[in-house]
Amino acid sequence: MSTLAPKLDLAPKLASAARRLAAAQVGLRERRRFRRMPMEVSGRLLDPFGRELDCRTADISPGDVRIVATTLPTVGDRVVIYLEGIGRVSGKVARTCGEGEVAVIFDFSAHKREKMAEQLTLLVNRNLGIEEPVRPVLRDGSHHIRLEFETGESYDGEVTDFSLAGISIKTNRPPPLIGVWVRVGTIYGRVARLIDGGFAIDFQSSPPRPSDNDA
Repeated sequence: MSTLAPKLDLAPKLASAARRLAAAQVGLRERRRFRRMPMEVSGRLLDPFGRELDCRTADISPGDVRIVATTLPTVGDRVVIYLEGIGRVSGKVARTCGEGEVAVIFDFSAHKREKMAEQLTLLVNRNLGIEEPVRPVLRDGSHHIRLEFETGESYDGEVTDFSLAGISIKTNRPPPLIGVWVRVGTIYGRVARLIDGGFAIDFQSSPPRPSDNDA
């Protein structure tokens, strides 16, 4: 009788694990790609029963939106939303996000998502107080905006990079502390990191609470 243990074939398990890891990485890239931008836009929501409901966005990305309303559709409903400055969007209610809020995933094509990203970029520019559109990657570094810090300090900074998630600022001033709240136009954010000649701001989905400033 042979005393050798049966040889284990681990190839199928390793291949399955590799597929799961690849899928998770793709999902992570998609979530980063469609990170929602804190932005309030008024609108009207049409639910599956034909009811028109007043609503507003809490945050939005080219892939999904968080909607706030007094009457909400249920998870799984397909809805149509008309947003000021954006127009008609449609999608499926994916989940509830707390009291009076739901997340809707758009049923867009890739081309429509690109158009949505352009529309959101223009809206962000207006909220930042920038008259001329700033593209996601700037080449001329000619745009300046007013920065107001929770410390009470305020000054102008030069926008060197821009996305729906945040901006990079160049300034001759001493850099602020990481984590400090900043108001840029009507948008709030936190200083996320220091860069050569300036700092980066990550936009936040809600303004700071009094306790945040007291901390």
